Amino acid sequence: MPKQRGKSEQELKRKKKFRRPSKLILIVVEGQETEYNYFSDLKQDLKLPTTTIKVVSGSGGSCIDIVKNAIKLCEANQRDNQKKGKPRYDEVFCLFDGDRPEYKQAIMDAHRYSVYKIKPILSIPCFEFWFLLHYRYTSSPFENYKQVIAQLNKEFNKVGIEDYDKSKSGYYGLLKPQLDQAIANAKKLEGAACTNPLTQVHDIVIYLQVQKGFSG
Repeated sequence: MPKQRGKSEQELKRKKKFRRPSKLILIVVEGQETEYNYFSDLKQDLKLPTTTIKVVSGSGGSCIDIVKNAIKLCEANQRDNQKKGKPRYDEVFCLFDGDRPEYKQAIMDAHRYSVYKIKPILSIPCFEFWFLLHYRYTSSPFENYKQVIAQLNKEFNKVGIEDYDKSKSGYYGLLKPQLDQAIANAKKLEGAACTNPLTQVHDIVIYLQVQKGFSG
C-alpha cells in the first residue's frame, strides 16, 4: 500500500496565504441590559471564527461618558499592543441615544479621536426604535422613549409577544426573522435624510454580516 502523502509545503503556504487575518472589534453600549444583550446574542449567532467582538457596558452615564469609556479602553489596548504585542482594535463602535442633549458633543468627542476609529452609532430617540423597524417603517417623529415603546408594544401584541421589558434578554433571537426588513427600513430613513426618528444600528449589523461573509 502506497504511503499516504501529507500536505506539501507549497499547499501549506497557499493555505496560509489565503487565510484572512483576524479582526478585533469593540462595541461600547450604554448599560447592561437591552443593547448589551442584543449584541452579545448577535455575536453568538454569527459565530465569526476570524473576528473577535468585545461588547462592553458603559454602566449608564451620559453619551459623553460612553465615548470617554471607549477612549480609555482604546488607550489601554494601545498600551497592550506596544508592550505585549496584543492586537489593536480594528473598529470601535459607541452606541447612544439621541434623547439626551449632550449627544452632539459626544459625537464630536468621538471624531476627535479618529486615531482609534471610534464610530458613534446614534438612535433617535432611543435604541428600541431599531426594534420597531423590524415590524414597520415610519418617519413620524417621536418625542421620547415612552412613545417608541407604546408603538413597539402594539406591534408585539399583534404577533402575540408580551410587552417590551428592558430587563429581559433574547430580543435578538425574537426579532431575527425580521432583520432584513429592519435593515431596509433603516436604510430608507437614511436615504430620506430623516433626523427624527433615525437609527444607525444597522451599520454595525451589516458590518458584522460582512465579516461573516469573509470568514465563510
